[in-house]
This record gives sequence, C-alpha cells and structure tokens, in this order.
Amino acid sequence: MQIPTFVYVLAPLVVVAFIVQIVLRTRSAARSARGMVRSFRNVVAVDQKQPATGELPTALAVGAHMSLNHGVSWNALKDDANSAQKTYTLLKSQWGVTTAGELRDCLDGLLDDETGDPVADFVLDVRAGLRGAPSADAWKQAVTDQARAQGVPETTVDEMTATIERVLAYEQRFRADGLLPAGGVVSSLLAYDWGRAVNMARWGYKVRYLKEQQATEYVLRAGKQAFGRYTSWGDFSAGYALGRVLRFDNDEFDVWYATVLEPHQTLFTDPASPWLRLAWPARR
Repeated sequence: MQIPTFVYVLAPLVVVAFIVQIVLRTRSAARSARGMVRSFRNVVAVDQKQPATGELPTALAVGAHMSLNHGVSWNALKDDANSAQKTYTLLKSQWGVTTAGELRDCLDGLLDDETGDPVADFVLDVRAGLRGAPSADAWKQAVTDQARAQGVPETTVDEMTATIERVLAYEQRFRADGLLPAGGVVSSLLAYDWGRAVNMARWGYKVRYLKEQQATEYVLRAGKQAFGRYTSWGDFSAGYALGRVLRFDNDEFDVWYATVLEPHQTLFTDPASPWLRLAWPARR
C-alpha cells in the first residue's frame, strides 16, 4: 500500500505543532511557578524591561498589594507571572467575569465612589464629618441620628453601630502593627476597590478582554482617584487593608489579616518597593 504524498508533508507539521504546544505549556507552567515562588517569598518583583518611574508606573503601584500577593511584577501592565488560562479561571471563578463587557462593567463598578460595604462607607463618612477625634459613643450617636433622619431601618442602624466597633478594633490593631501611625484612623475603604481595579485591568489585558490602551486608561484612572482621596502610600494601604479585612477576616486577625499586614510591611521595607521609590503625587 502506497502512503499518500500529503502524509509526508503533514506529519512533520503535526510533530512541530505538538512540540510547540508542549513548549507553550511548559513556559506557562514555569511562569505560574515563578509567580507562586515570588508570592511565597513575599518579595517585590520588578520587570526590568518596563519603566519604574513616571505616571503609569506610579498608578500601577496602587495595585502593589495584589501584585505582591500574586507574584506579579509591580510595574508590569500585563501579568508576567501567571498564564492566560489561569487568569481566565480566576476571573470566572472569583469574579464571574467571562466576557470583555463583563470585565469593563466590573472595572467601572470598582472605580466609582462606592464600595461593596455601604454600611462601613456610611459610618466612616459620618466620622469624617465630625470635628476632632470623636469618642466611640459620640460616633455611634452621630451615626444613629443621621441614619434615622434618612429613614434607615433600625436593623441597619444596629449593623452600623456594630461596624463601628469592628472598625475601632481593627484600627487599634493596625496602630499596634504599624499599619497606622499613633492616633491614625482610616478615612475610606475605596482604596480596596481601586487597588483591585489596577489588577483587574492587568488581568483584562492578559486575557485580551482589554487592549493595551484601554488597560492603561483604567490604571491611570484608578491612580488619579487614589491620589486625590488619600494623602500617602501608608494612608492608602490602611484603607485597602481595612476594606479587605472587614469583608473577609471576620474579626479573627488570622490568615486574611496576614494578607494585608505582610504585604504592607514588605512594601515599606523591600528596597525594590515602589512605595519607597516613588513619591505620593500631590493632590491636584
């Protein structure tokens, strides 16, 4: 039986395609392993091929908590530590994002002026409007008065006063651990959304839901909002930390707490950290 001529042409192509597929999978696995090692070592990774100063890098530094936890170079617009497939899976499983439109909707939601915790937003806004450093009782009374004046249900008012207790407990621990200076308080939880938005843009670019220019615009937008609301990297970090622990830590000061404390400490001690290299932009 004579073997058709096309088989001689096709067979090498199949072998080459198979080898290429293996190489790509190996590179993807190596990239993910590198990111995992970075995150376990808790060191700040820097992409030496990308700029580390300027408007875009400074905005990317707003996402430094997450880039550190995921082992990604802080100044990389596109995730350089995890494969596209891993990023697809993360977006789908943790965010419910499976299309470019859903990703843009998610980004727009993260970059608005409200967080996913309206009760905490309310109590922090009330405290910000009070003079000086109000006592816990004065803060609770002000929250209760303003909430009732707006027709807020009593069950929600109770949740608000309980949230005040939680915030005070976390702030006390933050001050003990250096997340806040002596006498410092958290002004807003928006840092948590804006820091995640930087990384959402990075992921969107990685999986081609966003083009480079779109990802850049989202990152710059997150940076602009953060620089206009907070006063320093430390101020921003405390807001990010409180937003995360109020949602996940359940007042246990355990694993979830470590995911904000350890990056904060690293970002203020590692010489490669953008928070030590880049000045916090002045409000405009």
